[in-house]
Amino acid sequence: MNICRPSWLRSRAPKLRRKLPHLTLTGFVLGLGGYFLLPFAFTVPPDIATGPSSSVVLLDRDGVPLDHWVRSDYYRHRATSLDDLPHDLIHATLAAEDKRFYQHGGVDFRATARALRDSWDQKRFVSGASTVTQQTVKLSSKRASRTFTTKIREYLTARHVEMIYDKDHILTSYFNHLDYGNRSQGPLQAARHYFDKPLSQLSLAECALLAGLPQAPSRLNPRRNPEAALKRRNWILDRMAIVYDIDPERITRAKAEPLKLNRGRRERTAPHLVQIMRRSRTADSTTEIRSSISAPLQQDITEIVRQQITALQKKHIQHAAVVVIENRTGEVLAHVGSPFFHQSNGGQIDASRTARSPGSALKPFTYLLAYESGGMTPATIIADIPTRYSDARGEKTFVNYDRQHSGPVTIHHALANSLNVPAVRVLNSVGGAEALQKQLQSFGISTLNEKPIHYGLGLTLGSGDVTLLELTNAYASLARMGVYKPVSYLTKKQHAEHHVASYRSCWMLAQTMTDNSARSAAFGTHSPLRLPFPCAVKTGTSTDFRDNWCLGFTKDYTVGVWAGNLDNSPMRGISGVTGAGPIFHATMLRLHRDHPPTWFERPDEMTDCLVHSSTGKRLTQKSAHGIAMALPQQQVPLPARAADFDQLGRVMLDVRYADWMSQEGDRNRYALSLQNEQLIVTQTPLRILSPSREARYLLDPDLPGQGKRLLLSTDFPGEVTWSCETLDIQSHDGQATANLTEGEHIIILTDSSKRSSSRKIIVEQL
Repeated sequence: MNICRPSWLRSRAPKLRRKLPHLTLTGFVLGLGGYFLLPFAFTVPPDIATGPSSSVVLLDRDGVPLDHWVRSDYYRHRATSLDDLPHDLIHATLAAEDKRFYQHGGVDFRATARALRDSWDQKRFVSGASTVTQQTVKLSSKRASRTFTTKIREYLTARHVEMIYDKDHILTSYFNHLDYGNRSQGPLQAARHYFDKPLSQLSLAECALLAGLPQAPSRLNPRRNPEAALKRRNWILDRMAIVYDIDPERITRAKAEPLKLNRGRRERTAPHLVQIMRRSRTADSTTEIRSSISAPLQQDITEIVRQQITALQKKHIQHAAVVVIENRTGEVLAHVGSPFFHQSNGGQIDASRTARSPGSALKPFTYLLAYESGGMTPATIIADIPTRYSDARGEKTFVNYDRQHSGPVTIHHALANSLNVPAVRVLNSVGGAEALQKQLQSFGISTLNEKPIHYGLGLTLGSGDVTLLELTNAYASLARMGVYKPVSYLTKKQHAEHHVASYRSCWMLAQTMTDNSARSAAFGTHSPLRLPFPCAVKTGTSTDFRDNWCLGFTKDYTVGVWAGNLDNSPMRGISGVTGAGPIFHATMLRLHRDHPPTWFERPDEMTDCLVHSSTGKRLTQKSAHGIAMALPQQQVPLPARAADFDQLGRVMLDVRYADWMSQEGDRNRYALSLQNEQLIVTQTPLRILSPSREARYLLDPDLPGQGKRLLLSTDFPGEVTWSCETLDIQSHDGQATANLTEGEHIIILTDSSKRSSSRKIIVEQL
């Protein structure tokens, strides 16, 4: 049969036959060039090599996630390697997206032909043919409109990627770029978000569910549209059965597995720590922060605080904070800023970093001064008697918590029972507020920035505000036997340390603060301060009952507790031992639950003594008034003498105790001796209590007598005379009064031995 050909074809056929090999070769060369060379003209997105940026993850000391911060685009992402991905997740993803991933070179021609056929039949695009490599290029490139040109660019770039990276690298980059919905990028974050599990613990059904989400994260959101997500999961499971020949029974069980999502946003373990870290620059150069916090300990202590605050609601106590420091490293193991972070009445305020009045919690540092620079020991006798001092604020009378006085007491007894008057008297004798302020600053207290005169002798009783965090670290310095380290929230971070006190002085403090029998007079024998192991502890309560504290340490840990109200409203009938004390007690028990407690080694230069509780002198035989102490060998007290007691065995007291004996003194135990009165008088400083130094007085017409009467006072025990060249001074029943007039005046106090002391005052008319 002859075929009729057009004339032009008949004339050119021989030429075409001759050129066909050349045309074929040219087409082959162009095809090879387009497949192997042209892709190099298209730049590979740098994110394919580096992966997307990870958001910062805050970990506890053992690697447990505490919080995961969002990036600037509000996504959370944690990079993962292919070795960390379950095989089921890899198979599920490839079965759904690119089953021939390991066979093609970046473009699946079979899938492309199928997509073109389906689109031709349906007269529209009904399915895509993008490989995992092409999708990786798309995910790591800037967003672009979906045009034919864009598809060609992705095709050629995918070829470039396939020629410079191996398959495992491409697949790893692909997984890390995937959007699993709910602002979760990458499978590691998706597993945590949806199931609160690490990748290694995902089931086959959970892997299939995750593999289906990137196709349409919003439409397939399992939280909002669980039916669609499960339908997509089951489809992927069927695909896996075909592509990877998985056991049908396993597929059936996976399809029957119910959807169990975690409850969504979980409560942060250490929310106030997150605030601290966010404010710091720690996260600027890292995507993973290993904190010093122990997540299990943090959770347990948070629950302890919540239980105590709930139990004390009727006492009007709303907030509490706890700081736990590991003494050896200075690392914070637990940080509870408030028990209920989302509480509307200040839960997000970090009470541990808020300056508050510490009450008596500063007294140990006063006695540390006495040991270090005052030549005193726990056996030193201090007069616990009615005491007045004057400062820039005028004359002030100091009283104990129970408004009673005990007469002569040892520092050991005064510290253990938190007596106010002895602490004030000791501070006055070792340099006053200025000396204590400097010492506290050397221990890391940064909030005492006023002039010493602003705090006065009341600084030892809490007249200056401190933070729980800094005060707890100061106690940790005592626990290190005088070594200061900055507090740290990061593990294995080295800090410079320096000595701020001697081992011996800190050890003597610790011995007193751990003596439960010594503090039983004030706190009882079975208070929350008593623990089944040696533990130094001190409480504090502010004068207006707005704050109470309990701080202490063992050799390994220091615990600080504050309880009160952040709105500054007072508590009702709560002291440090009843408010913060139970929290301290439970926290110390939790710390040493799995860590046997230890105590400090005794200094070599210490020797055992039996000291009389009222004379401070050494006893040679047992006595009901004897206190066993370990004291420095060079500071052992003199032995008690017969002259220290009267014929009835009562302790002989000097004239300083006269007023106290007349009102409170136990006459069955004490007797007043006047033999040394002159010696006491001549050795007592001649001090003016009122007027105060550089005082300025205003004459007010609205006050009785226009405020012209100024009472003059001194704590000198002997006879004195008041005088002033410019003012009229009158004396009645031993009380001197100056009648004020405008101008500058100098008031002079003189004793019987002609010693004198003076004060200048300024009087103005209001």
